Amino acid sequence: MRAFDLPEDFQRAVFVGARQRSPEINHRKFPAGDGGQRRFVIDLRGDPGGFVDAARKIASEFIASGPIFWQEDASGNKIPTEAEPGGAATDPSIQVTVLIDGGSASASEIVAGALQDTKRATLIGQQSFGKGTVQQWNQLGGDNGGFRLTVAKWPTPDQRWTNHVGLTPDIVVQPSSGGQGDPVLDKALEVLGAPSALAPSALDAAA
Repeated sequence: MRAFDLPEDFQRAVFVGARQRSPEINHRKFPAGDGGQRRFVIDLRGDPGGFVDAARKIASEFIASGPIFWQEDASGNKIPTEAEPGGAATDPSIQVTVLIDGGSASASEIVAGALQDTKRATLIGQQSFGKGTVQQWNQLGGDNGGFRLTVAKWPTPDQRWTNHVGLTPDIVVQPSSGGQGDPVLDKALEVLGAPSALAPSALDAAA
């Protein structure tokens, strides 16, 4: 986790595993009219994904309508999973950036892919992992464990299937080779129009 000083209209949302069923974003952070957060950095780097319904809820906070992703079965039948109404930050004037890397997979790619296809966000970083399938956990009887069964593909809103390919960022930025600083985050702040002095002020903080 990193902490840094941002103007009042900035918000950084970090989803470390989209495994929570309720996203961290809520309407209390988006007061109507002036004074609310208008520029966002959604950090999905190293996020291996989780629940599909959580991904839908997170993406729906920024996408007003239309499919968040499609589910395609083995016969090629496609069913859209639509955005949930009432998203807190669907106003197109709200600027969004999404940070991704090779550790961004599954449900986090659903979020990133939906925001990219709908032009609601600029993706920054490196190619994502590329896990484009929906799996279902099946419990075996007794103490015999269980297994995951792939039940569908999930193409993005534009019906791109990214399995074993991943999402290509709109702006490719490599991480710092020496582990100092965060050029990916710095680029996001630049894209969002942050004052140039902001990026260097980022400080490592305890998780």
